[in-house]
Amino acid sequence: MTFRPDHQPEPGDATRTRLLDAAERLFAEKGFEHTSVRDITANAGTNVAAVNYHFGGKDNLYREVFHRRLADLRERRISTLADLFESPGGTATLEDVVSTFTSAFLEPLMDHSEGRLLIELIAREMVSPHLPRVVFFEEMIDPVRESLGRALRSVVPGLTEDQASRCVHSIIGQLVHVIHHAQLSEQAGRQPQEELDLHTIADHVTRFSIGGIRAIAGQS
Repeated sequence: MTFRPDHQPEPGDATRTRLLDAAERLFAEKGFEHTSVRDITANAGTNVAAVNYHFGGKDNLYREVFHRRLADLRERRISTLADLFESPGGTATLEDVVSTFTSAFLEPLMDHSEGRLLIELIAREMVSPHLPRVVFFEEMIDPVRESLGRALRSVVPGLTEDQASRCVHSIIGQLVHVIHHAQLSEQAGRQPQEELDLHTIADHVTRFSIGGIRAIAGQS
């Protein structure tokens, strides 16, 4: 189902959403293999037939859980960049692009329970795959990478497409490392490190990346 801002609730929407929410929590906590349809429907407060009715089975429900969260993160990251260039009278700078993207990337995953659930889901999916790998490229990686690459080229004269692509990999690589480090620290019961404070690390990644991009583009 495609989200529309003016979408009005239809019969079954509430049940469908409860199933998705329950499945997301259970798949993140126990994994696909150890989560039964009965577990999901019990947590959602629906009957067992509801999964087949709304999704056609557990496999399709699992795919839709990922589709919903990946779509939300993808649109959040892309729209924040688009807003920079669409604001009336505004002129986006390299600093604007990198800092905006960095915040949009980290905040949903570090500050909200939904983002943390997605991290757990992806971690379990990497260990025990049930989705085609192309799903992550089509629904998240490629659209976000292309959007950030275009934004960088538009604010850095002389930056080639290949250079921009490598800069995108570098920026995202830093941010993914921050998320994984925070997740591992939490799982190990370690107290949050001062250097992993969201605002501190976002500022560092921004300044570090800007310096590298300018050097690559010959602006240092």
